[in-house]
Amino acid sequence: MRLEVEKVMFFTDSMITLQWIKSSARIYKPFVSSRIGEIQTLTDPSSWKHIPGEDNTADKVSRGIAVNDLMKEWKCGPRFLHLDETEWPVDKVNIDQSLENLERRKINQTVLVVNSTSIAPIESEHFSSWRKLVRVTAYVLRFVRILKSKLNKESMPEADVTLAPAELEKAELYWTKEAQKGLKSRFERGEFRTLTPFIDNEGVIRVGGRVENLVTSYESRHPALLPGSHHIALLFTRHVHEIGHPGVETTTAKARRKFWILQGHRLAKTVKHRCVKCRSTECKRETQKMADLPSNRVAPHTPPFHYTSCDYFGPFQVKVGRNKRAKHYGVIFTCLNTRAVHLEMATDCSTMEFLQVLRRFLSVRGRPAQILSDNGTQFVGAQRELREMISGWSEDELKDFCADKGIQWKFITPNAAHQNGCAESLVKSAKISIKKAIGEQVLTPFELYTCFLEVANLMNERPIGRKCNDPDDGNYLCPNDMLLGRSSRNVPQGLFKQTKNPRDRVEFVQLIVDSFWKQWSQNVLPLLVPCRKWNTDRRNVRVGDVVMTAESNAIRGKWTIARIIQVYPGPDGKVRNVKLKTVSGEYRRPITKLAVIYPTEGYSD
Repeated sequence: MRLEVEKVMFFTDSMITLQWIKSSARIYKPFVSSRIGEIQTLTDPSSWKHIPGEDNTADKVSRGIAVNDLMKEWKCGPRFLHLDETEWPVDKVNIDQSLENLERRKINQTVLVVNSTSIAPIESEHFSSWRKLVRVTAYVLRFVRILKSKLNKESMPEADVTLAPAELEKAELYWTKEAQKGLKSRFERGEFRTLTPFIDNEGVIRVGGRVENLVTSYESRHPALLPGSHHIALLFTRHVHEIGHPGVETTTAKARRKFWILQGHRLAKTVKHRCVKCRSTECKRETQKMADLPSNRVAPHTPPFHYTSCDYFGPFQVKVGRNKRAKHYGVIFTCLNTRAVHLEMATDCSTMEFLQVLRRFLSVRGRPAQILSDNGTQFVGAQRELREMISGWSEDELKDFCADKGIQWKFITPNAAHQNGCAESLVKSAKISIKKAIGEQVLTPFELYTCFLEVANLMNERPIGRKCNDPDDGNYLCPNDMLLGRSSRNVPQGLFKQTKNPRDRVEFVQLIVDSFWKQWSQNVLPLLVPCRKWNTDRRNVRVGDVVMTAESNAIRGKWTIARIIQVYPGPDGKVRNVKLKTVSGEYRRPITKLAVIYPTEGYSD
């Protein structure tokens, strides 16, 4: 005989266990959760009931009971099972929540409270393009219309077609109203009387003016009013400027065809100043406040040519045979303090030939403490001959030769001719004098060398300080006063003190030297004080700035783009020399050969 079980009931005298079974298993710890989950899988939680402890037969067995007393309940079960189900015990026992919560999982909850009146669906500050902002806004507005059509069960607009002009106009109208929210209070106070503003049918504040009869579009006659501080004013002005990259006035005029932006001229000026393409086209080179004169330029009471600067110039055509010509070069040495000049001739541009020139100079003028020159990549002029001359220089050979002689050799920054301006300025004077003396003649090497010596003497007779206008001031000061003890090469005539005491002659020579340096301090030193250019503090170029290098042999529109990787600040903290990285390598350059097109810190709107 088979019995069909219609319903199964489960009883427990533990209210905590009953509460676990009728709750979600995942809120408890793993041990309890896994067992409750298995019970809920195998049974129906609603079939579990509570039974009092005194009626629970299983509880009696666990506590111990006589077999005779157990037989009846063990076979027939509790007495209430023979009654109707409505008379069964009811679950009225209170549960100790502290015991029930011991097996619950500990959940850490983080609550973020945002106190905001309103959050804009689209943040215009996150966009850098006016066109992209308008198109994104148009798509968002289309999506809103589609949702409204679904709710109202209306015909939905097509979502897979491109944006229509009407949708773009609605997007522009949306942002116009958003930007004008801060202008309504000012409009009501009458702050824009000169523009005679009014509010049109769309609720947009427009400029009135006196051009109602102008034959043009409505937007051109009455452009919408926009605050210059709003981000969309910057985006629209930048959008107008990027069409042709015109000047400030043209950008302002084109922007006012649609929007009358308050302080629009200033905004257009800012946009043009920050435009990378305009900066790269104009290539305004960097400048910095002029540095203090180095110690070797203001060192009185030092011998002539104690601090020397040298440079090459030329070439000059010379005759080396009946029908043969060659190129010779001039080498100028100038004292950085007395401004005296010494000219030598070089047959070629190799390092060994220059060392021969240097030996002749040292034999005549003595050994200087320091020699300043170009570093072999920049000389006066841009002729091909001078560029070929550069390849023959060897900095190591020059430094080794000078180290043996106790001379310090110092090279300036490449492409920084102004850092060797003492020699550069005198090269011009020497070339003009030689050209006037030679003309179109082609001399022999020794004739040219003789001309060099004559020109050097003439240059040493030039005044180097304040020009004397008062007859009582005496003669002017010139380098020959230090080299020869007199201003010209002519031997002075007159009475001399007849004495055989050498001490008197030493004192006489020392008197001449002291007189020179006294006049130098009075007439020359004051002329070195004024700063006639580069007298304004500028922004220091920084590591990471994107620049264009103003190469002398490159077209302005095709200058090389580079990035600054290292700066070399001076004693005053001003950066005048940097190290660049280009596609072809790393180079040192002065800031006067750079044009910053995008700073490393960017631009703050």
